Amino acid sequence: MGKPEPSPEDQELLEAYQAGAFESDLDAKRRTAIATSAEKASRKPPRTPKQHQGATESGREPKTNGKGPIVLGIGNPWRGDDGIGHAVVEALRDTPGLTTATCSGEPAELMDLWQDHDPVILVDAIVTGAAPGTLHRLDAREPLPRGARYSSHGIGLAEAVELARALDALPPTLIVHGIEPAHLEDGTGLSLQAIDAIPRAARRILDDLTLAISPDRCAR
Repeated sequence: MGKPEPSPEDQELLEAYQAGAFESDLDAKRRTAIATSAEKASRKPPRTPKQHQGATESGREPKTNGKGPIVLGIGNPWRGDDGIGHAVVEALRDTPGLTTATCSGEPAELMDLWQDHDPVILVDAIVTGAAPGTLHRLDAREPLPRGARYSSHGIGLAEAVELARALDALPPTLIVHGIEPAHLEDGTGLSLQAIDAIPRAARRILDDLTLAISPDRCAR
């Protein structure tokens, strides 16, 4: 049985993505490279597990190639609580056997970072109207609610995940942990509610990882 045809909504996303409609902080050369990598991801054979640790000279986490769990923090730390995903990843950075990385949430970059990893956990600010600091958990085996995330790049997290689904590029296990923001203004730091949510979100993520993987699957 062949792959089902994408819904009209997903087809619209695919066409916009292919037309380069989503803005990005990445330069054109880098954007083209990771988009090509993402498109080839589902056709690549399994690679030997390998863990990259530490950061590059630019301060950004290196691209990871090894299998195993990964937590990706999404957002923009220069826009108030939109930086909460980065902050939660920072709190989890030294967890043994866990790969962590941060990004803006551009679809091609997400697919490139989570390639060959399982489980994959995304952490982001999610706007639903709940009280600031409220924690949300979504399982991407089911379509995510569209338009639930404030985005500084023209596409929300739900749309990025659904685009990956349409491209057949989702990891086997993909869980989204969201934190309700208090403010998202340019040039502001994390709110007190977001800071209070960091350890709570980190504990929930570690609980998810404990349930999702057996001890002998963790990279050492």
